[in-house]
Amino acid sequence: MSRRADTLHRIDDALAQLGAIEASLRAVSRGQSSGIDRNELGRCFRAIAHLLPGERAFAPVQELAALVEKVTNGTDRSILLSERDLEVVQHAADVLSLLLRDMGHQLLGRRGADVAPAAAALRQRLEHELLATRRPPGRFKPEALSPKP
Repeated sequence: MSRRADTLHRIDDALAQLGAIEASLRAVSRGQSSGIDRNELGRCFRAIAHLLPGERAFAPVQELAALVEKVTNGTDRSILLSERDLEVVQHAADVLSLLLRDMGHQLLGRRGADVAPAAAALRQRLEHELLATRRPPGRFKPEALSPKP
């Protein structure tokens, strides 16, 4: 198998993982399921991150998949119930799908799209989610950092 064919096959495998995630999201939105297993979700995103190792062009996909895995595994709960959590996962699945499809098109010699803004917006959102989950409860008080007179 040629390098290009192997890379296209890996892209297809990553898209299949995203398809599984999207099927779970559809089941929740239709009321067929009460949530998504965080372990399974993490496994899917981890698989996406590791399907394309060493390919510099796929670094954004790997980074974003690893970030969303951290976001989804951020708590001890085994089920995702929050509407916000589901929205973040949907956003990640949409952007990763866009990136992977664009890379596949480029490998086939087609003109690529400008997907960098979508990737940057997702990265910013995921980093914000990670910071929000690490922040201790309560309000930040800047005066607490000032030396006492």
